[in-house]
Amino acid sequence: MTLPPHAIRPDYAGGSVLNLVATLGAHLGVPARHAPYRYPLPLAGVRQILLIVVDGLGAGQLSGAAARGDVPALAALTPAPGRVTSVFPSTTMAALTAIHTACAPGEHGYLGLTVWLEEAQATVNLIRLYDVYTHQPLEETAFLAAVPSLYRQLRRSGVGSQVIMPGAYKHSVLTRWACDGATYYPYTRPDEIPALTAPLLRPGEPSYTLVYFPDYDSLCHAFGPDSPEAHAELRRTDGVVARLLAALPRTGETLVLVTADHGQSAQPPEGYLDVITRPVMKTQLRGPVAGEERAAYLRPREAFRTDLEARLAPHATLLKADDAWNSGLFGPTGQLNPRFRSRVGDLIAVPSPGHALRRPTSPAPMLGLHGGWTPEEMLVPVLWARV
Repeated sequence: MTLPPHAIRPDYAGGSVLNLVATLGAHLGVPARHAPYRYPLPLAGVRQILLIVVDGLGAGQLSGAAARGDVPALAALTPAPGRVTSVFPSTTMAALTAIHTACAPGEHGYLGLTVWLEEAQATVNLIRLYDVYTHQPLEETAFLAAVPSLYRQLRRSGVGSQVIMPGAYKHSVLTRWACDGATYYPYTRPDEIPALTAPLLRPGEPSYTLVYFPDYDSLCHAFGPDSPEAHAELRRTDGVVARLLAALPRTGETLVLVTADHGQSAQPPEGYLDVITRPVMKTQLRGPVAGEERAAYLRPREAFRTDLEARLAPHATLLKADDAWNSGLFGPTGQLNPRFRSRVGDLIAVPSPGHALRRPTSPAPMLGLHGGWTPEEMLVPVLWARV
């Protein structure tokens, strides 16, 4: 399957966040389902792993912040010597769930913010769990927990784990599954993180800890990744990381890593495409557009497929979903769950850089987006320090 020149494929052979978490889990006794992380990490003698995930922090965004002098704590850490990718689609539902489970999107099933669920016969928002067209809630959700969380696997290996995340997320269906097996430490403000986290890393006791910062991504969406608001939030995040590093016990047994689920690309308002109107959706599609504004899943009616492709082709790369599924875009071939194939529709539209597919069911336009395969969306940092 040929992608456009600007496209970055997810590097599931060793250079993605999926491989990173698979290697971290393997170090603590979890059998790895995926290739090891390609770049060297100082894991010899490590008993505690602390993984910090800054949602939306692309490698390019971090480089820009370092050049401005905004992130002295992060800039002092050791970077990966080569590029590291997100997964596809480069979005929180797919990538953060991969980090929580050590499984590829095509294995865990969370393939975008919205997907077609055969089980519910509806296009469903996977965070709010409702039909995006009727807004009826999804009554049955147990089938969404398709794989065990990494924390559950760690518990089976005799290793304790904990997640430090906003309290508002604690009781959601997704969190209860993705963080199953971990002790949940909620915070209200990020500046609470150092005091919550440092006591959990006990000398001599193997453990795995994840700290999650969601606010930078939210501000990039609202104001754009190059906005003063996003820059200020990244400075605040760096300050919290600095205080966390200072609070950790110096035993030499702890590996601290910082990464992201995906990056963000600036989205000019004029780049939103209005090619899928409500009449088009009702007549030419078998249900609402799913996926993301930067990676849309469509189920065209066969009689209108040619017309729909003609509408989209000037603005987006179009992929047959079967080709994308079988070429390894959603995870290593041979390891994907065929039950999830229908969730990505029949046709995938990835808009050209600077463009986004506005949908009748979309929220208000955002100034920063992700989900596609540009370097800004796909490349993420991996930084580490041994303490």
